[in-house]
Amino acid sequence: MDGTRLADRIAFGGGMAARKAGVICDAYRPRDGACPIVAANRLVRLGVLVLPVSGSVRGPAPLGLPYRQLVLDQAYVRGGDYVAGPAGTFLVVNNEPPAPVLGARCNETLSIWRPAAQAVPGINPYGAILGAGARGVLAGFPAALLPARGGTHAEAGLPDDTRAPGYIAAVAAVEGLAPDVADVVRDARGRQFVIDQAELFGGIWRLALSASIV
Repeated sequence: MDGTRLADRIAFGGGMAARKAGVICDAYRPRDGACPIVAANRLVRLGVLVLPVSGSVRGPAPLGLPYRQLVLDQAYVRGGDYVAGPAGTFLVVNNEPPAPVLGARCNETLSIWRPAAQAVPGINPYGAILGAGARGVLAGFPAALLPARGGTHAEAGLPDDTRAPGYIAAVAAVEGLAPDVADVVRDARGRQFVIDQAELFGGIWRLALSASIV
């Protein structure tokens, strides 16, 4: 049996197990910068069994860690897809058969904006970090948002500077729409962040964020 057929059999077996022991969910694939969890983006309805990353059912998943092993028919999803159902909304982080699917439980909804550049340096009216010319990049995307360890130092770099709270977010990647450093992020609770670093891993963006004071 070659690798392709082995992966196909594993995917089929995962689908069978999920239909027996999991819950029925919908899979979605973002097409543009608008909210991806809509009927037009739905790929398929399928069974999904959510397990801790270890795959063991002898204990619960660790508190504060969003990652889960998703048992399902892997042929239908890829990195950057969303799986939504009774167990919650999960971002498919990667799908590399014959390994199981890695998902991240989404706990926030993020929108990303790109502030407009100054038209004429020195004489522009003050409009805070999001002025009238800000352009939307992503709107209403489910994401996994977690505090980063240690936070970040203030720009002055003085010994008594307090650390600003930092965060890490994982959100789906959309072709042609790339978050960038200094873009502004807002969540559903109205909190505002600034992107310090953006890294693309397969079908997802990993964003390092710092809290904005504006």
